[in-house]
Amino acid sequence: GWPSLSAPPECDGQGLPLLLSAAATEIWGGANLAFAMAAETAVGVILVLQAHASEELQAQYLEPLASGEWTAAMSLTEPQAGSDLSTLRTLAEPDPAGPGNAWKLTGRKIFISWGDHDLSDNIVHLVLARTPDAPPGTRGLSLFLVPKRLSEGDGWRDNDIRAVSLEHKMGIKASPTCVMALGDEGGARGWLVGELHNGLGCMFTLMNHMRIGVGLHSTGLAERARQLALAYAAERIQGRDTAGRPVAIIEHTDVRRMLLTLNALAHAARGVAYTAAAALDLVHAPETSAEVRAKAERRLGLLTPVVKAWCSDTAVEASSVCVQVHGGMGYMSECEASQIYRDARIGPIYEGTNYIQSQDLLLRKIARDGGSALEELLADIEQAAAALPAGSLLHTTLPGGCARLRSATRTLLGRLKATDAAGQVALAGSLALPYLTWLGTLCGAWQWALSVNRVGAQSSAFAQGVRDHAEFYAAQVLPRVAGLAAVVEGGGEAVIARAQPAAFA
Repeated sequence: GWPSLSAPPECDGQGLPLLLSAAATEIWGGANLAFAMAAETAVGVILVLQAHASEELQAQYLEPLASGEWTAAMSLTEPQAGSDLSTLRTLAEPDPAGPGNAWKLTGRKIFISWGDHDLSDNIVHLVLARTPDAPPGTRGLSLFLVPKRLSEGDGWRDNDIRAVSLEHKMGIKASPTCVMALGDEGGARGWLVGELHNGLGCMFTLMNHMRIGVGLHSTGLAERARQLALAYAAERIQGRDTAGRPVAIIEHTDVRRMLLTLNALAHAARGVAYTAAAALDLVHAPETSAEVRAKAERRLGLLTPVVKAWCSDTAVEASSVCVQVHGGMGYMSECEASQIYRDARIGPIYEGTNYIQSQDLLLRKIARDGGSALEELLADIEQAAAALPAGSLLHTTLPGGCARLRSATRTLLGRLKATDAAGQVALAGSLALPYLTWLGTLCGAWQWALSVNRVGAQSSAFAQGVRDHAEFYAAQVLPRVAGLAAVVEGGGEAVIARAQPAAFA
């Protein structure tokens, strides 16, 4: 029933804000990422069907998806088509013998998470395919709903879609990642979702949701890494104090540094991801004014690639630190720290690699509006920094980080405007990922500034902990932006000039 948190009441969902669903998504991601992916995909498919499917498809599929009775899968990738979907070959042809404008699909899909299993009575696949008369490239792709089982009269029969093998993965091993065959026995029956040849447009409703979902799952893994490291450090006896007494490793200064790093990163990632979820709520809330909705759309567009990429990179770092706190035990496969590390590594790869996210941020979200949405965000960060106590390190350093990013962005936009399309791609390829990491690190500091402002002058241990961690972030994490700034301001020539194959001979 977890998908029903934000599902609409008309299909027996709870209709709650995405922000509450986001908190549950984080918890599930930290508890068991492999299992959490099944529910999260169902939530995304519900959104696609709500936005693009016919009333008939909605009536048949929304309620069992929202209840968790059925699960869902995204069937995009093919052996020759990973991130570049323009080369997809799966074919969809009209099926005159099928009910309700049915289609027949044939092809192969790979890396399909939860593509087949026996935990639910049915699996709803959203499949990108090409019709016979489709134009080339991504403009010719259409989206189809292809269920594992078909309802016929009073019974059910298997559709012509099946798993032909399971992938053997580094992590998320409890998630069945499948190679799916469609149409080996004449054609898998499916139905068009949205307009013909607008499949990618429909699919981005799901992809944008899943990108925030990756950030939330990654935040859950960072939080779990923090919990594991703290518990182990408190009980592992190693070394002695100055009086010669055995001590737990939490007494060692470097272990404390690592634990503080985990605390600071997990909270920062959570704040950034929840901020994006709240922006999405504002976009869809009917009572939102036009002005607020427009700003929320700009904020959501800007933060979505940051949430996906920066939060997933943060989870990899956090899980690595967790392994380090565990020492040799953390390297053992039976240790949960090892599992968290392996599970976290998928985050920067799927739902669009983190470079693709950074390219989207720089070339689409920032370049297309001349940096106006970024300026709004930087102004909000500076406002939060200005409200901090005057003596705090975050109050002193955060505005300078914003000013330097603003200046670097103006320079970058000028360079992008002055070059052709190939030059823009090369420039983005050399700088976009460190640029996104720079912005993400600033956004993490912003979340700590907001937290400090929220507790104000309270004297509780919790409030003091918030202030202490904000100072730690300012002293130990925020200085990373100086190195990132040097890379971005360096112009990328060290990469561009040496990116030819001969350079690697």
